[in-house]
Amino acid sequence: MKQAANRSAPRIELLILLAIVSTSLVLRVAVVQVDRVVRWDEPDYLIAGRNLFSGKGYAVTSRPEIHYAPLFPVVTGLLYPLTHDMKLNSDIAYVLFGTLALLPFYWLAKRLFGVRVAVMATAFLCLFPPLTADAIFWGTMLEPLYLLLLYAAFCAVWLAWEKESLAAHLAAGALFGLAYLTKPEAIVYLGLMFALLVLGNLWRRSLSNRRVVAGILGGVLAFALVISPYIIFLYRHTGRILITGKLGVTYVAGLGAVEHDPGLYDRALSRLDEAGEEIIWFSEDRFKYSIGEEIRADPHGFIRRIWKNVNTLETVLFARHVFPFYFLLFIGLAWFGSAWSRERAVKEILLIAAVLPVFTFLPFHIELRYFAPMFPILLLWLARGIAALGDWLQQTWKSWAFPMRQGSRLAFGLSVLLCALILVHFLALQPRVLRNGLANMNPSRREAGLWLKANSPADSLIMSRDPEVPFYAKRHWVATPNEEYPIFIAYLRKRGADYLVVDEREVTVIRPQLGLLLAGDSPPSGLRHVYTADDPRGKTIVYEVLY
Repeated sequence: MKQAANRSAPRIELLILLAIVSTSLVLRVAVVQVDRVVRWDEPDYLIAGRNLFSGKGYAVTSRPEIHYAPLFPVVTGLLYPLTHDMKLNSDIAYVLFGTLALLPFYWLAKRLFGVRVAVMATAFLCLFPPLTADAIFWGTMLEPLYLLLLYAAFCAVWLAWEKESLAAHLAAGALFGLAYLTKPEAIVYLGLMFALLVLGNLWRRSLSNRRVVAGILGGVLAFALVISPYIIFLYRHTGRILITGKLGVTYVAGLGAVEHDPGLYDRALSRLDEAGEEIIWFSEDRFKYSIGEEIRADPHGFIRRIWKNVNTLETVLFARHVFPFYFLLFIGLAWFGSAWSRERAVKEILLIAAVLPVFTFLPFHIELRYFAPMFPILLLWLARGIAALGDWLQQTWKSWAFPMRQGSRLAFGLSVLLCALILVHFLALQPRVLRNGLANMNPSRREAGLWLKANSPADSLIMSRDPEVPFYAKRHWVATPNEEYPIFIAYLRKRGADYLVVDEREVTVIRPQLGLLLAGDSPPSGLRHVYTADDPRGKTIVYEVLY
């Protein structure tokens, strides 16, 4: 009887995992059916991918793109010759990679804490609102691919530790390299994880093993080889060895986000450089910013900034639709519900190390998406805490000399009940999160872009603050500067713009000095109003530039 149960267990486990994966697939397909607008950083990634596979090179404007890592544009751009729809490609990536990310996570959770915890944690991850309904509104769509690569790399790190396998070390380095090519902050994970491998092997006195040494060095080399084409690309177009082209300027601009001042944020990125030729974001002047110099110039301001970000993170992270405070009770049980053996300590150190790198964002500014890599670990600890509570009930039942079978059933029933309640909670939040996300959309920008696609020549140059409108219009884009109107309009003409697009928030909140552009019925001299789109968040106005 026991042998039959043992033989059926893997089949049941596989069926459960297939059910979770199928649920993720169905949910994600349903989520991307909503009427979202491509916005913020996502248009840059998608335009770069579209241009790359349309023979225009890796660029968003006329300049080579050095701000955004290339893997997501490459992955989505590969589909462009087939679909001719980059938003669809972005949605496909969200569905595919978001679902596939469950598999390495399940493997890791099972390896660390067994099937019971792995099933619960993966079910939680499948329905976790920030990574399902909320992620499509974050403005990048990178996170599913990034998490898939990161957690596959964590699996390889654990195999490298357990098996001392050269292949596992090499795989970990290569996967961290691919993660870096998605989001450059993955380099922090590489450094931390390989440092842990060095320290761990020193601790267990295996660092003298040639295979271990070769594996660690090989893993770092594999990372370097994977990222080298991009580093060479950056060097070719900047003359500098960089890990990313936007670090310093992003730090300076982030103060505007910390202070909730969108005008300050925009001025840091979009005022004209000293030569008056380009906005800072695309200018050589952006390399003049140094994080170290900024901190040394105002150390007290740096500390205040981190403190504000910590407080913001607390309100963002522990919101009801993210990770409510009462979930921390289960994390406490997961950590302290039983004594840590050496083996258990190694597992927990790995998980803590997988969480720590997200806090490198504290000196910059806080957005929920920055902390996406820690969510699966939090959910794993949540599942571990539920399992620990079930174990406590079973052991308590046993200590009172009650029948063990009833105790096991009670413990199992409690775990199932708590897991079911959490899953229902996550599932019930999906419509609310989608509604909130859609309420913050600006469909008028999309409408303006589609109007320009239908009513402007294919070689038209559109100038706007952000690339959303040119993305939908499939027209060339140049960014407008945050300057006073005479300088603004002179720059517009100098760059040879055919159309100017502004929106209501831009010219009332972010760039109020351009408020005269809100009056589409009486435009300034040299501009002709051709189209206005309205949505609940305001107008988007299209002007034709007259020469």
